[in-house]
Amino acid sequence: MKPSPDDRFGMPDSAFVAARESHGLDNPVLRMGIYVPTRGEVASLPAAVLYPIVVEWMWESPSELIPNNTQIAELRAILLARSDADDPEVQRLITECDGYLKD
Repeated sequence: MKPSPDDRFGMPDSAFVAARESHGLDNPVLRMGIYVPTRGEVASLPAAVLYPIVVEWMWESPSELIPNNTQIAELRAILLARSDADDPEVQRLITECDGYLKD
């Protein structure tokens, strides 16, 4: 079964709740990396808008939302399937994914 465009790479709702709780529900400072893009956003958002979202998820997310290699490989595959996959901004995102997968 093909994942929904609204799917956040399999991240369960409980992971988002736990991340918010660990940061402090009353904390006025927003935590970087707490937003996980949907598959549809990865497929359609302008690369310049998507770049900080993806980078913050990969490198700044709280422990409850750290992506695994399978999730980043799926994100990379969606980027490669975009009609603008040759665009330098999309290529920059693919390079970020490659760097994450090497670590």
